[in-house]
This record gives sequence, structure tokens and C-alpha cells, in this order.
Amino acid sequence: MSVTLAPMDNADFVTFAERAVAEYGQGMVASGEWGQEEASQKSRNVFEQLLPQGRLTENNQLWVIKDEDRRIGELWIALRHAGTRLSAFILDIYIEPGSRRRGYAWQSMLAAETWARQAGCEEIRLHVFGRNEAARGLYEQLGYGVASLTMAKPLPSA
Repeated sequence: MSVTLAPMDNADFVTFAERAVAEYGQGMVASGEWGQEEASQKSRNVFEQLLPQGRLTENNQLWVIKDEDRRIGELWIALRHAGTRLSAFILDIYIEPGSRRRGYAWQSMLAAETWARQAGCEEIRLHVFGRNEAARGLYEQLGYGVASLTMAKPLPSA
């Protein structure tokens, strides 16, 4: 098993965009940031702001993750400046449900780190929803630490 990152073509991008917009919207609902009724439109707006030229938006890399010729997921990284340092920011990593728990996410993250080093980045960052414990565990095992943390406590009605 070995992953490769293949640049997305137009058809790949359509598949990616539909999944990523829906998943991000649901994550924002689950985190309490957005209501269900507004999530779809807000998510689409964020996506269009981040990728105004779609898959050809400057400083963004969009790949299909493959195991040989089999599509197993998607990876989106944006180059950003954090102060004077160039940083790679993983905006989305997705492994198909049938391919999870087989090491593909781990290998994809290492491929992302290799790409970021070659692009001149000094660090790699990502956002993960607090309730996504499986992903948080993976990132911690790979050496990621908390850079910023927002916490919430539900308040019951009085």
C-alpha cells in the first residue's frame, strides 16, 4: 500500500466540491457555529471565497489521493503566510469510508508534509472539529499540537 497525490481534474473537482461543502456545513452545525437552515449556503460561500477560481485558484493544491489507480480520497492544501513564515494549511483531507483505518490518512499526511517542505514551508497547520476524535488522535500521533483552541459549554435553560 502506497499513496500518491494526483492533481484534480475538472470532474474530480466537482466530486470534491460537492462532498467538501456538505461535510463542512454539517461540521459547523455539529459544532454549534451555524444553524441547519443556513449551513448549506454559508458553507458554499466560504468555499467560493477560498477557491474563487475553483481548482485553479492560486496558492492552493488540490489532489486526488490514490492507491495505485484506485481513488481513495482527496487532499486540499493552501499556502499561507504566518507572520514572515510560509505555512501549508490543510483545508481538507478525506478518505473514502471503505478505505478508512488502513493507514491511508497517515500516508497522505506524510505526503502532504513532504510536499510542504519542497514548497518551502516552515510549518504545516490544519483545523479539526473538536468532536472528531479519530482525526485528532491521528494528528496528535503525527506530532501536531494545539495552536489555538476555542472551547464551549452548553448552558441548560433556567
